[in-house]
Amino acid sequence: MTALPACGPSSDGDCCRPAVQRAYRELLAKGEPDRYCYEAAMTVYRWHHPETPPESADSIVTAWVAATDTRH
Repeated sequence: MTALPACGPSSDGDCCRPAVQRAYRELLAKGEPDRYCYEAAMTVYRWHHPETPPESADSIVTAWVAATDTRH
């Protein structure tokens, strides 16, 4: 198993990407509304990166979950 880099102010944010995408994907698979899935993903991201401004966090999480959404 490969260790992920530690999250923190000096990281690029990708350290928690798998956890953010997993939260979104797994809730979506259980039939939860998209908004709830997104909010859970945002909560995971903000837990790891409280220093990130909300607007930036929103942009990052939106891009990450868009890459996981395979409902098309």
